[in-house]
Amino acid sequence: MNARALSLTELEAHAQGMRFLCVCADAGRRAWLTRAIGTLGQIEHVLFDPVALVPKIAALDASLVFIDFGPAPLEAPQASIETATALAAAVRDAFPGVAIVALGSMQHSGGAIAALRAGVRDFIDVDGEPEEALRITMQLLKQANVSAQVERVANRHGKITVLLGARIGVGVSTLAANLAVKLQKRDAAALKTAALLDLGIPAADSSVLLDTHSEFHFVDAVRNLRRFDQTFVHTAFGRHASGLAVTTLPADLASMREVSYASAVSLLNRLRTFFDHQLVDLGGFTNLEFIGQVVRAADNVWLVCDPNVASAVSAVELLESLREHDADLHADAPRKLQLVVNKFDATLHFGAEQIAERLGLPLLAVLPARPQALGRAVNQGQLLADIAERDPYVRALDTLLSRLGGGKAPDARASVPAPDGATTGASADAASSVKRFLSTFKKRS
Repeated sequence: MNARALSLTELEAHAQGMRFLCVCADAGRRAWLTRAIGTLGQIEHVLFDPVALVPKIAALDASLVFIDFGPAPLEAPQASIETATALAAAVRDAFPGVAIVALGSMQHSGGAIAALRAGVRDFIDVDGEPEEALRITMQLLKQANVSAQVERVANRHGKITVLLGARIGVGVSTLAANLAVKLQKRDAAALKTAALLDLGIPAADSSVLLDTHSEFHFVDAVRNLRRFDQTFVHTAFGRHASGLAVTTLPADLASMREVSYASAVSLLNRLRTFFDHQLVDLGGFTNLEFIGQVVRAADNVWLVCDPNVASAVSAVELLESLREHDADLHADAPRKLQLVVNKFDATLHFGAEQIAERLGLPLLAVLPARPQALGRAVNQGQLLADIAERDPYVRALDTLLSRLGGGKAPDARASVPAPDGATTGASADAASSVKRFLSTFKKRS
């Protein structure tokens, strides 16, 4: 390699914006590490929880992760060597390029041995000299700098978009399948790839919609996470004729109990390396804790709702339940969560903008009700997006497609069709009625 190594002065200047994550329950060890390497960057402390750690690495673009393999303090018995080993495995699976450093004491050699067995090659003795910790950290930063220069061009970090359904039957699977194929077709010329992870209920609807069968399901993907490379991904996933990669839930849903939330998130983050975009269909999925972890890992989250009372109430309840599990969703909502109103029929007098206002979400897109056209396509074993590019439903998908890196998005309100034969006054009366109704169920919720 011809990349130039940074000097100490250059490294310290370069490190001002660097973030280090430290998983350590012992206040004394944390303070020691801060004194030893504090000049090289900002250290943020994280709980002994793989589910919390992995998204934090992505959010902060952390350069190094320090994991304590020392004895657990009395006030935090969960900070065990076994937990540290699991954390190291989760980080390595999700972010193979992120360096992991074990913290511990040579007076308790069990921690050092466990770190080696976990594949952690670098060890800092917190009973040793701070200068040694500084030297090890600087060496790892220099190596990371060289690797970044060599791999920057080839590096891919794809996006994740999650589709949630207000309730079963709002059309999430149909939307996900049609949108995923359009996305793959649009980006094929640029050699970009997309994947559809069909985790919706009923299971494997995409297999019918896409006429694509895959023996390699989601649980298999989690089990084989460490085997992933370009060849494995290309051969293991099912493929639609467009080139779209597809995986689904297993036929035996009980096997999902083997999948931890952390390993599921690790898989999604690992797949960022191989796909420019992942669409994750979670329509009908009921495990709120699982949904919450996937939502936290996603770049975009689209809540799909159709214009009727039951769907709107279910959407309110789903959002409130998710926010109970993750208070951060309150802060993230304007940036991450958006609303898609599906099966829209203006003659129902149930306004898309009023639903968005009640949910407190930006209205991303309004998709027209096209039950006959969509039904005919399914009965022919085809997607509407494949056989009728000018259909109003397919054209309305362009609003969503533009959000996935395809240019400026049209205003969602512009796609809302007016009621046939309706006057402006009638539309205003309808909007007023919807607003009164929404305020009623707002008081009940």
